[in-house]
Amino acid sequence: MKKLFTLLLLFSYLGASAQVYFEDVVSEGEFINDSSTEAGFIFDNMFFPNTYDADFDFWTGWAISATTDNTTPGFMNQYSSIVGEGADGSPAYAVSFASPASYVTLNTAATSGFVTVPSIHITNSTYAFLSMRDGDSFAKKFGGETGNDPDFFLLTIKTYAENELQDSIPFYLADFRFEDNSQDYILDEWQEIMLPNPAVDSISFSLSSSDNGMFGMNTPAYFCADAFGNMLVLDVEDQPLTGISLVNTLASTELIINSELNKKANYQIFGLSGQVIQNGKITMGEQYLSVNNLPTGKYWIRVERDGRQWVQGFVVD
Repeated sequence: MKKLFTLLLLFSYLGASAQVYFEDVVSEGEFINDSSTEAGFIFDNMFFPNTYDADFDFWTGWAISATTDNTTPGFMNQYSSIVGEGADGSPAYAVSFASPASYVTLNTAATSGFVTVPSIHITNSTYAFLSMRDGDSFAKKFGGETGNDPDFFLLTIKTYAENELQDSIPFYLADFRFEDNSQDYILDEWQEIMLPNPAVDSISFSLSSSDNGMFGMNTPAYFCADAFGNMLVLDVEDQPLTGISLVNTLASTELIINSELNKKANYQIFGLSGQVIQNGKITMGEQYLSVNNLPTGKYWIRVERDGRQWVQGFVVD
């Protein structure tokens, strides 16, 4: 069995790190809960599934929002983050109604490698935050009247690769279990969660609370997520393809490759999301590949022959 090692595609060399944000699908002050037939949202190679019932305008899974109301309590304000904006000051973010759980899957088949998720940014929804802080007709005020009740609101993140559980990460959206009540908190800012094993193909999110009743959890089962880290990884054999070199790593109109191979080889050019955007064949000698059609940005070229491959990053200016 051939030994493989993973090569993080020169992200340190290029100083690049891709993240999935949500600005392209929703305008400021609006939200979409996916009443279309697609049953979810696709961003780069990440799929955020949901279900939508048009008869009751009811959804579970994911919605995309750019609403800013972080003061109005109740179900009618279910699409806002308590921060009033996305991570890093971005206007849009994802809202999850995790009943009983929500998921993100990665379309690894559409890439030239597989996408890793090294980190996720998480915060509370306004609906859940104000319910925990003040109580409502369904849920209690966290801490109770004395502030001594050991309440909690827990998000459990589980990561999988080929149906094998990789990690289970507990993240408290609220925690009132401290002996010193001054340490009690309800999260009201975006916080980055690092995933120990980022090479995954699916992620599940489930919520649990200390406040439960006859029909399950009383705390609103909502949280917000944004800025999913997104890095492309390739499997490269321990005897990579040799005899290929890149003449220019900064290209305006043409990428120049020099090949010492004595027969044709396949090449692919792909971007940060891993989608192949150009392909063809190279022969022996100096090759001029047009990159006129590529927007300014960072790219990679991969050359393959006889099961071996060579990878190099470049920039289109």
